Amino acid sequence: MKTNQVYFSMSLNRFFFILFLFLLPTQFGKHFFFDFSYLSGIRVDYLAPTLYLSDLVFFVLLIINIKKIKFLFNDRRLFLFIFFLFLNLLFAQNKFLATYSYLRIIEFILVFFLFKKSRLKAGDILWPLVLSSFIQFILVFGQLITRHSLGGIFYFLGERYFHLSTPGIAKASFFDVEFLRGYGSFSHPNSLAGFFLLLYFFVLTSKKFNKLFLLKNVFLLIATLLILFSFSKIAIISFFILNTLYLILYTKEHCPLCLVAKLIVFLVLGFLFLSAKTDPLTLEKRVYFLRNSFLIIRSNFFFGIGAGCYLLAQNKFVQPYLDVINQPVHNIFLLFFAQWGLISFGFFSLSFSWLKKVFKKNYFLFLVIIFTGLSDHYWLSLVQNFLLTAVIFGLL
Repeated sequence: MKTNQVYFSMSLNRFFFILFLFLLPTQFGKHFFFDFSYLSGIRVDYLAPTLYLSDLVFFVLLIINIKKIKFLFNDRRLFLFIFFLFLNLLFAQNKFLATYSYLRIIEFILVFFLFKKSRLKAGDILWPLVLSSFIQFILVFGQLITRHSLGGIFYFLGERYFHLSTPGIAKASFFDVEFLRGYGSFSHPNSLAGFFLLLYFFVLTSKKFNKLFLLKNVFLLIATLLILFSFSKIAIISFFILNTLYLILYTKEHCPLCLVAKLIVFLVLGFLFLSAKTDPLTLEKRVYFLRNSFLIIRSNFFFGIGAGCYLLAQNKFVQPYLDVINQPVHNIFLLFFAQWGLISFGFFSLSFSWLKKVFKKNYFLFLVIIFTGLSDHYWLSLVQNFLLTAVIFGLL
C-alpha cells in the first residue's frame, strides 16, 4: 500500500513539473489594476500585480515538495537576503509594488531549488519544451500570415488581441510589405526571441539530451524558426555569433569545407532576417531610456527606487515617444541597479561563488543573457523570461 502511495506521489509530482515547463511560455492570468497601475491615464501591465496559471502550478509543486526546500530556512544567507529586501522597501517609491516584486523574487528562488531537486529525466524536460514550442510556432506563423492575433483557444495561452494597426505594435517589412513580428503568447517578439534563444543553447549544450537525438534536433529547429520570425535583431545576432563560436569550439568536423559551408549558411540566414526593416527609431529610443536611467540612478544611488518601481520614476521625464511611454530602460544591469541601488552588490555577493562555478561550465547561457540583457529588459521585467532563468539554472 505504501509503495503505491509513494509511486502516486512521485507521478503526481512529475506531472506538475512537466506541466509547469509546458506552461512557462504562456501568460494566461488575471491582472489586478490599482491606482498606481496607471501612468498618465494609461493602464500599464508592468505595474499590475498578476496571478498566472503557471503560478497556480508552482503553488502545487511547492506544497508537494515542501520538505525538500525546508533546508533554506537554516541558511544564514536567508537573513541577509531579508535584510536587503527590508532596506529596499524602506526607500521604495511604492511599497505595494515593491512587495509584489519581492514575492516574485522569492518565487524565483523557490523555482530554482524545486528544479534543482526535481531529478527530472531528459525526456521529462524535452517533451514539454517541444510541445509548447510547436504551439508557439503555430501562433507565430499564423500571426505573420494573418497580420493579427489568432484568438480562440489561444486566448487561454495568454495571447493578446492585436492587429497590424494596433498602436505601438512591433512590425517589420520586406520590400515595403509590412507584417507583424512574431508575438506568440508573449507580450513582445523580443521577449519570445530571448526566451527561446536561452532554451536553444540550454538544449544544444546539455549532454543529457544527446540520447534523444531526434527530439533534440526537432526542438532546436523550432526554436531557431521562432528566433528568426521574431525579427529581434539583437537575438538573431546573438544566435549567429554564439552558434558560430559553438561550431568552431565543439564541432568535430573532419571536413573543413563542410564547417565553412555551415558558417556561410548561418551568415546568409542572418543577413536575410536582419535585412527586414523594423522600428527606425529603436536605437534613438534606447539611448533616450539609457540617459533617463543614469539620472534615476544618480538620484537614488545607495538604496534604489524600489523593486518594481522603475516606471514610476521613468514617468517623471518628458516622454517624446508615445508608443513607448511605459517602457523600462533596455538594459537589465542598469534596471537592476536603478531599482536596488548600491545594495544590489549585496545580492551579487550572496551568489558570487555559485555564479562563478556555473559560468565555467555553462558560459553560453550566461552569454545569451548578457548579450540580450545589454539591450533589453525582459529578463527582469517579464515573468516568463524571469522564471525561465530559474528553471534553467536549477536544472543545471
